[in-house]
Amino acid sequence: MLGMLALGLSPMTAVMAAEGGSSKLALAPVKAKKLPAAVQSAIEKGDYADVQSALAGALKTMDISPKDATALHCSMMHELIRVTGAEFLTAMAGEGKDKARFLQEFMKDTEWLEVYLTCGLVPYQKDLGMQILYRIWKEEEGDVKNKALATALASCWGGGETWKEPALAKALPNKHNPVRRYKFFQKQEKKGLLHPNYKNLKAWELRFVVANPGQDWDDESYEFAAKAINLPWDKYGIACWAATYTGTSKFGDSVQGGAYNLPYANESWAEATLRNGGVCGAMSHLGAVAAMAHGIPSYTVGQPGHCAYAVRTERGKWVGGFGGPDGGMHNMIFGFRAPTSYNLMEAVYGDDEKVAKAYRKSLCARGLEAAGKDAEAEKMWRSALKDSPMHPFFRAALHEQMKKRGVSAPECYEYLTKDMLPKYAGHGVAAIDATADLADIIAAMEEKDQLNIYRMEHEALATTPSSWAVKLDELVQKQQTALQSDSARQKFLENMFVAHIKNGDGTTFGQLLEWAVKTYVATEEGSKIFNKAFAKAAEKAGSGEAAGGESAEERNKKMAEAYKKAIVAAEQARSGPAFMALTKGALALGKPDYKASPLQKMGELQGKPAAASLFRISTTSNYDAPVLHASIMTPEGGKCHTAKEQNPNFIVELQKPGHTTGCIIRKVDGNEWRMKKAVVYTSEDGATWFKRAETNDMPKEWVAKFPDGTRAKWVKLEFENAGPDFAHISHFVVFTR
Repeated sequence: MLGMLALGLSPMTAVMAAEGGSSKLALAPVKAKKLPAAVQSAIEKGDYADVQSALAGALKTMDISPKDATALHCSMMHELIRVTGAEFLTAMAGEGKDKARFLQEFMKDTEWLEVYLTCGLVPYQKDLGMQILYRIWKEEEGDVKNKALATALASCWGGGETWKEPALAKALPNKHNPVRRYKFFQKQEKKGLLHPNYKNLKAWELRFVVANPGQDWDDESYEFAAKAINLPWDKYGIACWAATYTGTSKFGDSVQGGAYNLPYANESWAEATLRNGGVCGAMSHLGAVAAMAHGIPSYTVGQPGHCAYAVRTERGKWVGGFGGPDGGMHNMIFGFRAPTSYNLMEAVYGDDEKVAKAYRKSLCARGLEAAGKDAEAEKMWRSALKDSPMHPFFRAALHEQMKKRGVSAPECYEYLTKDMLPKYAGHGVAAIDATADLADIIAAMEEKDQLNIYRMEHEALATTPSSWAVKLDELVQKQQTALQSDSARQKFLENMFVAHIKNGDGTTFGQLLEWAVKTYVATEEGSKIFNKAFAKAAEKAGSGEAAGGESAEERNKKMAEAYKKAIVAAEQARSGPAFMALTKGALALGKPDYKASPLQKMGELQGKPAAASLFRISTTSNYDAPVLHASIMTPEGGKCHTAKEQNPNFIVELQKPGHTTGCIIRKVDGNEWRMKKAVVYTSEDGATWFKRAETNDMPKEWVAKFPDGTRAKWVKLEFENAGPDFAHISHFVVFTR
């Protein structure tokens, strides 16, 4: 892979001119008139409790709306004090004339105020956020050239509503210096060494360029990566491979030990990694920092036993690096669960002008709240949500106002089913999160109304692009707990299954099946509820309700189709318990009339067939038999059949990791010519794969022997087709000792 990267080359050709001074507002800057005298006087005195009081008094006399520039400016200033704290601002103003002057200028700078308050996350660590803005202002002698960049740095260091404890808040200041980081990006932009789109990035987007708040690397790493790793703009998803994947240094020290980077301890993390190599964490950080250092949004991401990263190639499109982009994001705005978190973020901020209008309305709503005009504030929040329907902070503020005035259960039901939930197609996790604000009111509704709300949530969830990384157990557990009767719980499961059988992408459905299996199948009574719900859902798996008078054969056929989709969904969700439970349920309907040919080479591998918990197929097809997937992992054999694809693959997950000696793979009888070039990989973390055996002419029954000492929990078979084609096997038996 190293040969694919351009390392240590001369700087790239300049592709853009620096754009100093742009704060990157989507709407024309607010041009406020002269401030009310009481407000002006309080600002000059530096007493921000008085400023807050004077602003509240002034706002009571105004017709607050985005059209009134003075009212909007006063609302912005009041909001800044609300989120930052009057006591802190007063103390900061008392630390010296320069800081007092900075705060005075900042309060009157409507452009910068708006960028700061609409950057996605206003710093929760208030001292960090405002002090960073001051330090950059001081460095630039009061004339900040890129206010969006300064704001992004303050936001990353200071966290925000959904990121209250960013690791950067405790980082060593000599290694993670926001002023130095600011100057680095300004210098790179001036030289034309950043991605052409960098100049168009808003403050919320720049957050994903300037730092990784969860696990940031030092300033020198950004500077080093900018010089040492230069790739075509769309290739930073492989930038991690600039380093060598290794768990042992050139001097024999383990990556788990403190001596691994010796004698490179004084180098930046990027340089030490490039020189000495590393495992997934170091390599993913190297790839992410390389992208960021060139002005390309990126983040590192945690996965079970693995670290990966993501790169944003264009608005709305995040691609994976080293196994990303799904998992726990180390940089975020609306939550850490990728992909639902970044999909929501991209949807909320996708239209610059609309979200800017929505933010101005939200600032006016806060101004109305400060003036004690709650009824008008609620109307303004609703208006803001018309421009940005899924903004979770705006939605939460509206719900707070609704609860404050004591919204009734019937009105709440009408709001949820007519005004809110229909807007969340494709963003079901956000819908369920937002609805949770009103959980107490929903719990007081009749069960039929509760069930209808939950049904609509799952219809939105079923159209939501998801992954194994998005955990839904807690969300659905709360829904189920709110229901009192067994009949309602059965209907809840039925509605949930119907929504996901009809529209689900497999992964979410598989997770929900796993939750349902764990929650219900453990007891006899629970099993009855689960089985009845799944049976009724399967009847409705076609278009609309089941027709009356269906024969038992017709019902069984629908059930078998539902189980087929459910088993594959459980595989994609990596849910062993659901996979096994659903296989058992499907077999109870009847086993397919198929018997695999017996293995002939069982004695050629040391050890014994391993106990396996899950089989995963890359794609399914009408020729597939998911009910027989579990048998494929045993000497008995089964049957599976992919769709046409370039590199079809199958993965066996063992019940526990251990020493593996190899595997036996047998093709399904017929059309064996399709599968020639085959490779077997193993993995201990499910993300990093090592090649163990390969053949360019796979026989009918292939014994793939592994090197001595191979440990694995996952074993993968991949066919490297010359063109898109099917793959079908009857046996994939892994041996352990």
